Amino acid sequence: TCFNSAELTEDQLLLLLESLEAKIVPQQLQLVREYTSHLAQNGGGRRGVDASLLSFSEEKDQELTIAIVEMSGVMVQKDGSFTCMEDAFSDMAALCVSLFILRLLSK
Repeated sequence: TCFNSAELTEDQLLLLLESLEAKIVPQQLQLVREYTSHLAQNGGGRRGVDASLLSFSEEKDQELTIAIVEMSGVMVQKDGSFTCMEDAFSDMAALCVSLFILRLLSK
């Protein structure tokens, strides 16, 4: 497979700013790492991760997280299951790197 460089959209960047303000970046990073790992190993299709990764103290934080992830080509259910577009890996990898950098900068 060829890795194509992907960039986040302006909407994703704005949602990441909200995530930073809500202090949920570490949990989002853990979730996105799980999704990206599944994508790297299995490609597209329907999968599942631990539903506790989608458990936030505020429902708006969960909705924010789902919105950011879905903008990267991964349709998320609240039970942790997800369906990926075939080409979602590069977009998810870009999101993962962005969350990682935000987490480092916010420490």
